[in-house]
Amino acid sequence: MNDEEQIDVRTPSTDTLEELGRVDEDRFRKSLDELIIEAEEMRLSRMKQHRTRGFIAMNMGILFMLIGVGAFGWFFLVMTDIPMATLCIVLSAIPPIALNIWAGRPLKLYAYEHKTKFMPKLAKALNGLSFYPERGVSAKVLAKLAILPAFDRYEAEDCFMGTYKGVKVVFSEARLFSKASKDGPVFDGIFVLLEIPGDVIEGHTILTSNTKMVKAWEKTRWKTMQRVYVSVSNPNWDRFEIFSTKPEAAELMVGERLLKELSEASDIFDGAPLSVAMFGKKFVFMMIPNDTDMFEPSNLFVPVTTNQHALQCKKEIEQILEIIDVFDLYQPLKR
Repeated sequence: MNDEEQIDVRTPSTDTLEELGRVDEDRFRKSLDELIIEAEEMRLSRMKQHRTRGFIAMNMGILFMLIGVGAFGWFFLVMTDIPMATLCIVLSAIPPIALNIWAGRPLKLYAYEHKTKFMPKLAKALNGLSFYPERGVSAKVLAKLAILPAFDRYEAEDCFMGTYKGVKVVFSEARLFSKASKDGPVFDGIFVLLEIPGDVIEGHTILTSNTKMVKAWEKTRWKTMQRVYVSVSNPNWDRFEIFSTKPEAAELMVGERLLKELSEASDIFDGAPLSVAMFGKKFVFMMIPNDTDMFEPSNLFVPVTTNQHALQCKKEIEQILEIIDVFDLYQPLKR
């Protein structure tokens, strides 16, 4: 690893991103209630459209099939024209298939509107974020990390972006797939990338509470790093193994307050084994295992229940902001 390596991350300019802020709980709940009412109206509209189209498709489909069966009987029994009789059956099946596709269209429109209309408004209510349905942390960043499992394919969705105290924040759901794994993704969870203004970070430092990762990579991927030990007053915060190419700088940067915030972030995500990489002078990357797909639309026939998920997301975002607050205390190590 090159400690002085410059990293070019092609993400949207911070000028185009909203500035994050802390949201008052009562105001947020009021905004959320309004959004859920709007989402429920959208769901009911598409549900009625789906049922109307389904009724039309069913009856028209039966009509076309009866016509096809009648034509088949005529050509097969009366005209003894087997090819024509077969053609009648085939042709009569085409309209019902097309009608079923037409009837199912509201389901796809509901999912599309959820991602393009409802989610951006929810993101705005969640601390002034911007939402991108099919974006995520740049693949160029992933190539710089030594905490990801081996993978062949990267997928990202439901990306939130913003800035907070000058720090660019990008996080999204992410999945990594490997041809060697037949049991689904090798990682399923959340990627978080913070870009801190100025050259605050020295070297390449890794923190992880994933003990399996430590055993597997301590003497291979991380062989150029040294262990760093940081004492904490609360045993619950002493859950991270720390490695760095600049151990002296890491001792100053990875203090008790950062370990406290990271531990609390892990607890918010049900005790997930959180891992962090601090690198490239100004980047902090976090990977959080979490197989809950939070931002998909509800079932078209079930009332919208986004309230609980949104409140959890707000809690997660504010914990990320707490982590960013820690970096206000840091200055580059004096040489």
